[in-house]
Amino acid sequence: MDHPHGYLLSEFRIAIDKMAPLAPAELHEEAERLYKELSENLQASERSILQAVAYMGRKEYPFRKAYQELCAGDEELRLQKSALQLLEGEVKEKVEKVIAHGVSIHDYTNSKLFERDLLPEERYRVEQAILQAHDAVNRQCDERAKERRLKFSELVTRWQAHEDKVQGLIDRLRELAERSPEYASEIIAKADEFEEGWSIVEKEPVEEEVKGELTHYSELLSTAEEDSEVADEQIF
Repeated sequence: MDHPHGYLLSEFRIAIDKMAPLAPAELHEEAERLYKELSENLQASERSILQAVAYMGRKEYPFRKAYQELCAGDEELRLQKSALQLLEGEVKEKVEKVIAHGVSIHDYTNSKLFERDLLPEERYRVEQAILQAHDAVNRQCDERAKERRLKFSELVTRWQAHEDKVQGLIDRLRELAERSPEYASEIIAKADEFEEGWSIVEKEPVEEEVKGELTHYSELLSTAEEDSEVADEQIF
């Protein structure tokens, strides 16, 4: 029997598969364990799955950001170079002709030009070359990151501090719900939305955006409380 929330479990699977290669093994193991438990529990609610995805995403977040920062820079160029090395003949010439004008190989394969210029079998060869190049680039990055383990650890610590700061702002936003039954559900929904962003498959919470919502609702509630006080004074 299919799980009633199979589509959410599919997103969880994608999130697990995209976890940073240098994230601790126990983090991968915990994610796999959670995924298995939820997949086998047909009574698992939509909310519980979303919370599990966000929970694992938040724990993995500092490792993901540190890994991305460590491996950023020339990755696209290295990917293209690796892919071209796997191509030959007329197919290679066609791809080189396009990317020579500054078009990335990813943008090219997603364009209509790709279907117009190359035959189906040629497109398949290019796509396979890119997949193999991705593996090669990831291995290179992984090796470079291991050699710079100390730097990676420093980056993880910095991103962990950033995550804690943003989560603290989200917690403060959620606390505002206690001040107003009128806006409680709206505030909680916004806080939930930000927290779900810790997942790899959602837009991550941005500090300035959380601050903006915190300021907005703080001012809104303060105004509502002042109006209520004025109304009370008029009554008495």
